[in-house]
This record gives sequence, C-alpha cells and structure tokens, in this order.
Amino acid sequence: MKLTELLVSIAIFLMASAVFASSLVNARGAIAKTEATSKKAVSMLETDAFLRKEIRNFDVPYWKNFSTEFEAIERTILLSCAEKGIEVVSVSSVYDARHSMEGIKIEWKLNSKNYASQEFIKQRIADETL
Repeated sequence: MKLTELLVSIAIFLMASAVFASSLVNARGAIAKTEATSKKAVSMLETDAFLRKEIRNFDVPYWKNFSTEFEAIERTILLSCAEKGIEVVSVSSVYDARHSMEGIKIEWKLNSKNYASQEFIKQRIADETL
C-alpha cells in the first residue's frame, strides 16, 4: 500500500510541476508581448506629442496669409522630422470654416502603421464668444 501511495504522490507532483512550468512559460510570453506593445505605444505617443509641439511653436499672425507662410512651415517640419528620424508621409494645411481656424495636419508612419497628428495654429484661432 505504501508503494502505491508513493507512486500516486509522485504522479500528482509531476503533473502539478508540468502545469506550473507551462503556466510560467505562457506568463513570460505574455509579459514580453505586453512590454513590446507598451514600447510601441509610448513611441507613438512621444512622436505625436513632438509633432504637435512643433506645430504649436509656429507664429503666424492673423494679418499674414497662411497659405504663403505654409511653405516655410512645411520645410521646417520636414527638416525637424528628418532630424528625429520620423517618416513623414504628408504635411497639409487644414481649415475649419465654422470657427475660422487654420492648422497643420501631419501624416506619418511608425512601425508600418500610418498615423495623423493635427493641431491648430494658436494665433489663428478665433474666439467663439465674439
């Protein structure tokens, strides 16, 4: 009877060890995937924040024509993105007729995915309360 109990105990221990080992392997794989996804998300958010900050830095007074100023802005954006290693797909101006707001939209690529960042020029924004 004691030999049977010993063999059953060893069998239960081996099964529990196998389950624990497979759980550990799965957990490590999930942690690695989560870490990679988090790094990609942080990289995307940092790039988006950088692009929005670059757009906000431009000073286009309301009396200047935004279309003529846009060419210089586009060159500056492309240059700063090239320095940071950001792959820019396109830079375009945007206009919100309802609020008479002008801004810039940058379409860019990161890890084979397309993203877009859009920001309005602060000096061009009309006050809605007027």
